[in-house]
Amino acid sequence: MPVPLSGYRYASVYALLLDVGRLFTPARWPSGPPPGEPGKCYIEAASWAWGATDAPAYVEGMAWTGLFPIEHAWCSTRSGTVLDPTWEEPGSAYLGLPVKPTVAVDLMRRHGDALLTHGPVTREWMRDGVPPDILMDVGRPVPKVDA
Repeated sequence: MPVPLSGYRYASVYALLLDVGRLFTPARWPSGPPPGEPGKCYIEAASWAWGATDAPAYVEGMAWTGLFPIEHAWCSTRSGTVLDPTWEEPGSAYLGLPVKPTVAVDLMRRHGDALLTHGPVTREWMRDGVPPDILMDVGRPVPKVDA
């Protein structure tokens, strides 16, 4: 198991996601093709979550499209079902941090980057942990495994 750098809580983004991330249920966009532009998942998911009347969570993390996970962003319903505004075919699995849309948009505007793409927000959260008051209680906790 990798050891975090001195002064850091997590050794990697993956360790952070496994500790405080949530699992989400894959699903197709509910009404036809997704409205977002493929390849623009961060801005599309943040914009859609922020502008939606039912305030879904903005989620950033990893999605599996086949053999390998990729960094990705999507929205989630209150029940933990994926609302992916940029993928017509849903991934097979989703693991991410469900962030309040207003907080996600504010952080992305201030830092000019997505939350977990190895920028200043990522470094802060790896060092100090994710502030619990910015997360939404959607998705399923990752089961803890005793080593």
